[in-house]
Amino acid sequence: MNRRWNNFWIGLALGVALPLLVFAAIYLVKFTHLSFSEFLSYTNLNRTLPKLLSLCVFLNLLVFYLFLNKEFWKGTRGVIGATLLWTLIILCIKFFV
Repeated sequence: MNRRWNNFWIGLALGVALPLLVFAAIYLVKFTHLSFSEFLSYTNLNRTLPKLLSLCVFLNLLVFYLFLNKEFWKGTRGVIGATLLWTLIILCIKFFV
């Protein structure tokens, strides 16, 4: 990896996009018999949506440690910012939906 990855916005984009990709992969692997809206309703009805999203955010740890190991401090800040954003989203879903 070269130094162009050492950017706050790249870290933020990776931190937001990777959990979404994991969430989509879970849907495509386990729940293809449901439409996506039915899948969201199912997880919301069973109160598993916040838990599932929390598991998806764990991939940010891998990116965080990779950036930390390469001393990409700005990218690391972006990943932390994205993780905090996901935390707020998950808390809002848990308590208000």
